[in-house]
Amino acid sequence: MLLGLLNGYLTFDKSETKWAAEYKELSELLTPAEYKQARSTVGDAFFTSPTIIEGIYEALGNYGFEGGNVLEPSMGVGNFFGCMPPEMQEKSNLYGVEIDSISGRIAQKLYPDADIAIQGFEKNSFQNGCFDAAVGNVPFGDLAFKDDKHRTSKLHDYFFAEALDKVSVNYG
Repeated sequence: MLLGLLNGYLTFDKSETKWAAEYKELSELLTPAEYKQARSTVGDAFFTSPTIIEGIYEALGNYGFEGGNVLEPSMGVGNFFGCMPPEMQEKSNLYGVEIDSISGRIAQKLYPDADIAIQGFEKNSFQNGCFDAAVGNVPFGDLAFKDDKHRTSKLHDYFFAEALDKVSVNYG
């Protein structure tokens, strides 16, 4: 149930009687800092359908990708890792970044062999060109920080540009 609450269904409005039981449970389960973090991301924390993810992996396979270093820069709980075809996953090293500590900790438990950082993607220290593929569903909206490198004020533009920097141009 907690994932459903954090997946945009909870309004975080104490006066909303429809969610009173869930609001109470969430308030008891989370620390004040975790609650604040969950509340701040509920508007843009979405989880991609497995059907869409499978289509992305099918396209990667059609382009000849069989495995390698894979980055998911805004991973949530790691649905892209979970839907990766087993034969591709066996040949891959998985790296993820998630700003939300609850989702990030869930991903770390689900994918203990993956290297998952719980921080904003803007704090990444990955070398440019060190990944063979980047997958995921980037967040959309306005940046909460100044981006001089990519010269954008849009979060989605930053994620696309930064992820592309991290992908090797020599693949394929």
